[in-house]
Amino acid sequence: MSPRPRVVLLTLVVVLAVVQPTLADAGTADADPGAGDVGTTFGPAVERHPSSAGATADALRTVRADRVHERGLTGSGVAVGVVGQGFDSGAVDSSVVDRRQVGEPTDSTAHDTAVAEVVAETAPDADLYLVGVGRTPTPAEYAAAVEWLTARGVDVVVDSGSYFPAVAADERRITAAAERATERDVVFVTSAGNYADRHWAGAGTDDGWIDFAADDAANALADGDAFQGRVTVRLRWRSDADYDLYLYRRLPNAPDRVVAKSTGDEAGPGLTVEGIDVAVPRGQYYVAAYADDPPDTPDRVQVFAARHELEHTTASGSMVAPATSERVVAVGAAEDGEHLAYSSRSATGTVDLTAPADAGAHGTPDLAGTSAAAPYVAGTAALVKEAGGDPSPARVETVLRRTADDDGETVDALAAVEAVTASEAAGSDVDVVTSETPVAGSSGDVGRSRTDPDRLTTGDATSATSNAVDRSATRNVSESDGRGTAVETDDDERTARPDERNRNDGADRTGERDRDRDDNSTDSDSRVPDDGSTDGDGRRTTGER
Repeated sequence: MSPRPRVVLLTLVVVLAVVQPTLADAGTADADPGAGDVGTTFGPAVERHPSSAGATADALRTVRADRVHERGLTGSGVAVGVVGQGFDSGAVDSSVVDRRQVGEPTDSTAHDTAVAEVVAETAPDADLYLVGVGRTPTPAEYAAAVEWLTARGVDVVVDSGSYFPAVAADERRITAAAERATERDVVFVTSAGNYADRHWAGAGTDDGWIDFAADDAANALADGDAFQGRVTVRLRWRSDADYDLYLYRRLPNAPDRVVAKSTGDEAGPGLTVEGIDVAVPRGQYYVAAYADDPPDTPDRVQVFAARHELEHTTASGSMVAPATSERVVAVGAAEDGEHLAYSSRSATGTVDLTAPADAGAHGTPDLAGTSAAAPYVAGTAALVKEAGGDPSPARVETVLRRTADDDGETVDALAAVEAVTASEAAGSDVDVVTSETPVAGSSGDVGRSRTDPDRLTTGDATSATSNAVDRSATRNVSESDGRGTAVETDDDERTARPDERNRNDGADRTGERDRDRDDNSTDSDSRVPDDGSTDGDGRRTTGER
């Protein structure tokens, strides 16, 4: 090695040794709150996380769409809009009437092209309108995409993604865009998300660190296994508490190190969000949350890890925008009639409908998840619209839910079409169901029994139903792996409140409490430093497909 490269290398080693702090024991209160060994911060975008999709003959038979086709109903005269990152030309071109790219162009088009293909196979003669929002759409871009579809008179919209904004108000804007579509007689269908094992919800703390389980203030990512790449984490709560979010790296022969943190100077009383969006080198990582000014009465707190499974999880409440809205149809993933463990659920542990989770399209033969499930329901909605004399969105959802199979969840296209056809023939709004498919539940079961996932009020903080899912700053995620921009969805509050703040825009005030932590320590007195990775001014939404 020549002298010049050797000098450069030695300089780099020295710089890293100075910049990267160690997190030894909790007693070193004056530890440097630097960024640590974190990679590029990829910002406060609204990232879209996609679910997988792709149609198969078996799946079409499962939802009995093939039987509907045999009766001459194929979605003719019905327009379906598909929201995605972007779309390829190919398998669905013959069904596409128009397309547009609103957000930044992306190379990741296979997933959403497959979603469109599922719709085209479920409702072969429906007219498709495709609109791409890119991987990190802003709430304004997302709203423009939905507006473009409604302006073209679509009857059904499907978005197989989830969104995780870093700013609380952006969640509301994403959801509001979907709800405006329903006000224009559009059936809005979305994937529930694949985050049941990437989400934790439980009680906050009145004494510093949040415990994700008994005496465990650390929640490991990727089930404790080593990984590298992008990390997207969101911390959400509604109270005057002031929580900070930290990302630690475990080191085998040294104290654990804080590699990223998100802090803010203001809190509640509305929804507050802290977010971390960084790229990290290979290693073992965990998240931790600390209340800088603990409340007298602990509140409910949620943690989403959009890209990695968590060690401690809560399935209930693991849906994000726009699926959290009462006005959209949130679709979970099922196999053999069973709601799959990774599929996200509302705060009450439910979804509106489920559909097959595995499928194989031309461009993406092995995609699976709630992204695959959502377009089956959207295509079925198109069949119901054709058969029922243009029923309202609320009526379409009611028919789909009442005629669902497998304990009232898995969509049944034939039963739904028979019900709406019989009702149309009778000239009434009464849902008539054939003897072949019994009604799932009574009339009192119509609609959702869903509460705001940000306001969980029952259940033990650590007794979660299997898995949880995370969404990062407003992101666009497809539901094979998640995507999307999160928006608050309280029915009585549809516009952003001035007291809803992004906690990432404040000055760093944690220097006096950033401390080192012993490896594998879960001592609630140890604290984590910030990396400044989550600028609160970023408006793009992170998401994946």
